[in-house]
Amino acid sequence: MVTAAFSMKKTPLHFLPFLALAVLSALLPAGCHRREMDARLVSPATLLQTLVQSGVPVFITPEFLPCVAPLPASQRTLFPTASDSERASRDKSLFWKLHRQTNFSALLIGASPAWKSLTSSLLNSPLWVLTDVSPWGYLFKPQSAGVLPWQLPSEQKLDQQWPHTSDRARFLILTAGNLAVINRLPEAEQLLAKAESLHQFPTLLLGTRASVAAALGHWEEAVTLAKSSLHADSGNRASQEILIRALIESGHADEALNQALDLVSRDGENTETLFLLARAANGANSDKEEIDALVRLVAVARAKKQPLGASLTYLGQAYAKSGDRGEALRTFQQAEMATELSEEQHKMIRELMDHLMEGDRSSSTLPTLPAEGKSMNAK
Repeated sequence: MVTAAFSMKKTPLHFLPFLALAVLSALLPAGCHRREMDARLVSPATLLQTLVQSGVPVFITPEFLPCVAPLPASQRTLFPTASDSERASRDKSLFWKLHRQTNFSALLIGASPAWKSLTSSLLNSPLWVLTDVSPWGYLFKPQSAGVLPWQLPSEQKLDQQWPHTSDRARFLILTAGNLAVINRLPEAEQLLAKAESLHQFPTLLLGTRASVAAALGHWEEAVTLAKSSLHADSGNRASQEILIRALIESGHADEALNQALDLVSRDGENTETLFLLARAANGANSDKEEIDALVRLVAVARAKKQPLGASLTYLGQAYAKSGDRGEALRTFQQAEMATELSEEQHKMIRELMDHLMEGDRSSSTLPTLPAEGKSMNAK
C-alpha cells in the first residue's frame, strides 16, 4: 500500500466539485414561474457591459464568454480570447503573466471548481479586492483608494435591488452558495436565513444548506439535507454531488458508490462526476471501479487539454494499491512530466516511484517513456 501526498481522501488540486453549486442551471427559470426572472439573473451581460465602459480590458472565466458575443465589437475586444481565458483560469501563473501584459481593470471569476486555484490566489493577494459576490461568482478590482471590499447587503438595499420576492430569494440562495465555495460561511448562513423567510425555492435552499453543512464538516447533516433536496427534485445534480461527498466522509461508502454510479450514468462523463466516482470507489475499496473511473477521467481531461498531473497521480496510486506495479510506475512517469505541479509534488511522485522499485534501484533508472507517452501528457 502506497502512502501518497495525493491521497484520494484529501481535497484534489483543481476539480473537487462538492461545494460548487450548479449556478448556471439554477438560474434558468422554471416553467411554473408566473413571471420572467430579472434580466440580471438570466445573464451577466449587463454586468459585463458595465465593467468595460471605461474602455479598459476585463478578465472573465470561460463560462461568461458566450455573454460577450451580443456586445458591440468595440467592447468584445476588451475581454480575453477563449484560449487565454481557459488557460489562465486553470493556471494562476499564466493568469498573472497575462495580467502583467494586459493590466486588467476588473476580474469576474465564476464559482467552478476548475478555477479554485486562481480564486484562492486572488483572495490572498494584496493587489486585488473582492468587491462583489453574486450568483455569477466573484468580482475583483485592483487595490486602490476608494475600492471597498464586499459586505453583506442591508435589508433596505436588497429590497431596492430585488423588489420581487422570487428574484430576491434566488439571488440570496445562489449568492450564499458561492460564499460557501470560498469558505465565507457566516455570511452564507445569514443570506440563507433571509431567503428562508421568503418561502421560495425550497429545493434550492435545501441543497445550498447542504453545501454549507458540508463546508463545516457536518457530514450527517449534509446527508440529511441533500437527501431532502433530492427527494423534492431527483435531478438536482449539485445536491447529489454533495450527498456523495457527505456519504463518503460519514462512512457510508457503498451508498456513495451507488449514488456516484447513478450520477455518471445520468449526467455523463466529465472530470467532476468521474472524480467523485473514483473517490466513492476508493472509499468502498473497489479497486477495479476506482481505476476504471480514473482512466476515463484522464481520457476526458486529456481530450479537453486540461492539466493531468493530479489525476495521473491518483491513477498511479490506484494501480499501486491494486498490485499493478508496472502500470503504477508508467502512470507516475507520466504524472512527473506535468508542468502544473509544484517542485514538492514532483519530489513526492519520485518518492512514490522509488518506493515501488525492486531492490535498491532508483526510479531514475527506468527507461524513458516513448514519444507517444510523452505527447499524451502535454498540457
